[in-house]
Amino acid sequence: MESLINVIIRSMYISITATTIAFGIGISIVTYIVIKLGSRSKSIIIGFFEAMIGIPTTVIGLLIYMLFYPKGPLGFLRILYTPVAIIIGQSIVALPVIISTLYKPIEIAFKDIRELGLSLGASDKQVTLILFFEIIPSLISSFLMGFSRAMGELGVALIVGGGIEGSTNVLTTAIALATAVGEYEIAILLGLILLSITFSITIILKLLGMHRWKYY
Repeated sequence: MESLINVIIRSMYISITATTIAFGIGISIVTYIVIKLGSRSKSIIIGFFEAMIGIPTTVIGLLIYMLFYPKGPLGFLRILYTPVAIIIGQSIVALPVIISTLYKPIEIAFKDIRELGLSLGASDKQVTLILFFEIIPSLISSFLMGFSRAMGELGVALIVGGGIEGSTNVLTTAIALATAVGEYEIAILLGLILLSITFSITIILKLLGMHRWKYY
């Protein structure tokens, strides 16, 4: 049986990588929406991403599976049942959460700060840096929500990862497999570890964000 430490490290690596990718894409999309689009277009696009939050992760996993299975459009990449496939899936799962939670803070910050900064002679780059520094707590909260969504999902990890020991087995798939074979004590232990990791990272990042915000 695979060691618990390996499963934990793999879960952290996959979910943090997926969330970081989704976070970078999310900031770019939200910034473009806020700067370039009109109010009606903004409402439609943000509404679309908010609706995506409710899509079951099993459906997302199935779509990714159809895309990457050997006879699928991208089957030649041979990434099905690898950590890369799970990272792609978890990025898609986390993206709408990140976009939905970033939109309002960035829109408000642009309205309150951007025009004032430009009127005082600051460059676009300087204004952008100030803007994002002002919303650090919101950025951290958005990242954490995306991470929690990615870390706790099962559908994508199971369908495109397969829960293969030593390769794609993460905490959620390990919990499901342990429950399926009646090893409830192990399943409960893994569940507690999953909760502990999520809560610990959330608390640490929140404290870091509050510390930076306090001394700004």
